[in-house]
Amino acid sequence: MKIAAITMVYNEGHALRRWVDYYSRQLGAENCFIVDHGSDDGSTAGLGPVNVIRIPRSPQDNERRTKSISQLANSLLCWYDYVFYVDGDEFLVADPRKYSGLLDYCEAVRPEYITSVGINVMHSVSEEADLVPGVPVLHQRSHGMFVSAMCKPNLTAVPVSWSPGFHYRDRPAIFGDLFLFHLRYADVRQGLARLQITREMPWHLKEAGAHQRLLDEEWLGRVKRWTSMPVVHDDPWSSSSGILHGYTQTIANNQLFAAHHGIYYVVDELRSGIYGKELLRIPDAFRDVL
Repeated sequence: MKIAAITMVYNEGHALRRWVDYYSRQLGAENCFIVDHGSDDGSTAGLGPVNVIRIPRSPQDNERRTKSISQLANSLLCWYDYVFYVDGDEFLVADPRKYSGLLDYCEAVRPEYITSVGINVMHSVSEEADLVPGVPVLHQRSHGMFVSAMCKPNLTAVPVSWSPGFHYRDRPAIFGDLFLFHLRYADVRQGLARLQITREMPWHLKEAGAHQRLLDEEWLGRVKRWTSMPVVHDDPWSSSSGILHGYTQTIANNQLFAAHHGIYYVVDELRSGIYGKELLRIPDAFRDVL
């Protein structure tokens, strides 16, 4: 079985190395595809046998980006059993209590497609230092927060049409034993550096990407608010039971098909997102995966 991983990047700095290292171990470097949207910081050079597709720099246009990546994914399905798209700070993890990795998961379950359970890995600044390169992230971070925007229909064995942002697709969300760990908030120093890049780059639409153009103090306020929530230590971390099940079931039960877009969305009341009301302690079984 072969699985292809796709990402699209612009000046991701050293963070891209973590993406390449992780997915190379999971799938083989030759099965990783990086669409480089005009990086000029050297981050997409010297990555070994990964596939780098270079495209011209242009204003950030989520609709254009999603259309292009959907077409790339569908083309790769001519050669691969599964394809998925994730951003450069997103890591798909098959439940390590059941599977040895993404390949094992796909071989055992063989889903047509799956929606990942979205987790923001959080940096508790008062208790945790900056991330140290070369040390597993989940050795350095203890808590995650559910967020529906990270519940993305990433993995597919059938042709796909994603919505802008990759939050929805042309089939309803189905959850299983696949988690998406989002590292945007896993290191405050790195997060602020990335925010400066996304805030200053040109955008196709003024109203697009508002969360990537916050002021530093607004972004830090989010992190402080989220990391001040109560901690739950014993949730089973499952899409079929516990706290995460409650959130994913809300998404699954509130989907509508928008015929004019050909995409499934959640009802308008949920479009602004579901954010966990608690921090969840990351189970020990996940610590060595990422």
